[in-house]
Amino acid sequence: MVQKIDLIKEVFEQCTCLEYAEDILADLLQLDGSKLKEACKRLKKINDNPLCGEELQNKYNMDLTGCRKEYFDGTGMRVVWETYSEPNEYGHVAMIWSVGPRKSYDVYKRTFKRRNQD
Repeated sequence: MVQKIDLIKEVFEQCTCLEYAEDILADLLQLDGSKLKEACKRLKKINDNPLCGEELQNKYNMDLTGCRKEYFDGTGMRVVWETYSEPNEYGHVAMIWSVGPRKSYDVYKRTFKRRNQD
């Protein structure tokens, strides 16, 4: 567990152009070691190019227009984020909404819920 936290902390410190949904740490801690490493690589990629990945849209009664997805672990896992049109006051250019399995649209359901909390 300590190694996972150290890896996540390192990535968060390196990825200064990203901000994260409140529950993203829980998403990452649920991943096994190899999947966590792959997810961290994707976060770095998104930090360097927030327009990478595929655009999402309104499907399955979840409007995720404006969000993007990046695959890892084959096609079974996803990182879902939203790119800002301009950096915010902290210089962040993207919000990471969720990381997890595509199975049963889980990662998309969590993204939809987190984006619409208020």
